[in-house]
Amino acid sequence: MLHPTPNRILISLLPLAAALASCASSPTASQPTPPPGTLAYDKSIFTGLLADHDSIRRTVREIDGGIEATTESDDPAVAARLADHVTAMKHRIETGARVRQWDPLYIAIFDRAEAIHLDIERTAKGVRVRETSTDPRAIALIRSHAGVVTGFAASGFEESAKEHPIPDAAR
Repeated sequence: MLHPTPNRILISLLPLAAALASCASSPTASQPTPPPGTLAYDKSIFTGLLADHDSIRRTVREIDGGIEATTESDDPAVAARLADHVTAMKHRIETGARVRQWDPLYIAIFDRAEAIHLDIERTAKGVRVRETSTDPRAIALIRSHAGVVTGFAASGFEESAKEHPIPDAAR
């Protein structure tokens, strides 16, 4: 019969210690949100919006040179995240800080970012965005992107997992 010795006890506790260490290094709800302005922060906001897509409503209309989209929620926390997300994405367009670079549509949008103009207006329950351009190819990208974002609001992660084609008018 083996008697517990300090070495045997230590060896038997190693798997438990490894498991606890991996939990400590994995992101959890109790860990702080990454700082604003980082890709990790923007992804956390976007992921939260995808999870809450059922509480988001969105309307889009074409305007001269682009679109006007109103995206809102009756949940004040979701409405605040919508405004945060749109502001962050405007900054990314203006600075060339790309996202979703595995998605052809997003690659094309960032390739034409200098031709895209965004105006953001806070509403009582979210945001209204006017996204415009004088470049016909950028206009086609803007309108296609508006449809994709509407898909995010309608289907959440299901739509987010898809690649989106570049419209012919943008080629």
